[in-house]
Amino acid sequence: MSAFNFVTTDELRAQGYTVERIRAEIAAGVLERVIRGWYCRPGADRGAVRAMRLGGRISCVSALALHGGWLPPDAGEHVGFPSHASGRRLARRGTPDGIIAHWHPKEAATGSAFAVTPIDHAIADLLICQPPAFVVATLDSLLHKRVIQRNRVGALILEGPLRTHHLANRLHPDSGSGIESIVRFGLWAAGIHSTIQIVVRGAYRVDVLIDDWLVLELDGRGTHAQKKAFTADRVREAIIMRDGRIVLRFGYATVMYDWSFLLECVQDVMRQHAPVR
Repeated sequence: MSAFNFVTTDELRAQGYTVERIRAEIAAGVLERVIRGWYCRPGADRGAVRAMRLGGRISCVSALALHGGWLPPDAGEHVGFPSHASGRRLARRGTPDGIIAHWHPKEAATGSAFAVTPIDHAIADLLICQPPAFVVATLDSLLHKRVIQRNRVGALILEGPLRTHHLANRLHPDSGSGIESIVRFGLWAAGIHSTIQIVVRGAYRVDVLIDDWLVLELDGRGTHAQKKAFTADRVREAIIMRDGRIVLRFGYATVMYDWSFLLECVQDVMRQHAPVR
C-alpha cells in the first residue's frame, strides 16, 4: 500500500488482485479509481484526489500538511503541475477556483510515481510561495514532529531563493504550534528577543517569554475547550504573576489576522513596565 491511502495498479497486482477483485472492491466502496493506474481507499485526502484528477499532485503547504506540517489559514489547495504539454493545456483552460498552481520543471521528477508531492519538493514550493512567518511555522512543525531532520531542512532552504536563506537560523523544533512560531518570528522581526516553552515557578510552562518578565500565552483552542479551561487558565496566570511577571493572552484570530495590534500591545507594555521590573 502506498502512503496516504493511495495505491497503484501495479501494487494491487503484486498483492494478487485480479481485474474482477478490483471491480468488486470499487463496487463495494473499498477502492476508488482516481486516474489511470491509481486507486485510493477510504480516508484518502480529497484534495490529493482532486489534484491527481486535474493532472497534478498536491504540493506546498497542502502536501506538507499531509506529511504532518502546520497548515496556514485560508491556504487554498496547492497543486504542483508538470510544465510539459498537459500542464500547458491546463493553463489555457484556467485552474479551478481555490487551486494555487505550482509549475514543476521536468527535472523536479515529482511526476506520476507519487500520489502526494514528496516532502523535499513540497518544501521547495513552500519557500517560493509562502511569507516568511508561515514558512517558519510550517518547518517548525515538521521538525517538532521529527518528520525531517534539521540539517536536511537547512540544506533545502539554502537550495531555495536567496531571500529565504536567513530562515535557516530562525527555526525552533521546540515550537509546539504554528501561532507560537509566528509570534516568535514576528517578535524577532520587530527586534524583540523571546524564548519559548520556558518553565517558570518550577512547574508552569509558558508559550513565549520576553526578558524573563513578560509572558505571552497563545490560545489556539476551540470555543468549547476555551470555556472548559477558563478557570484553570486564570489560576495559572495568577500564579505566574506572583513573581512580578505580566501575562498577555492572545487567541488564534489575533495572531493570524491582527498582528499589528498584538505587536503594539507588547511594545506598549514593555515601554511602561520594563523599568519597574
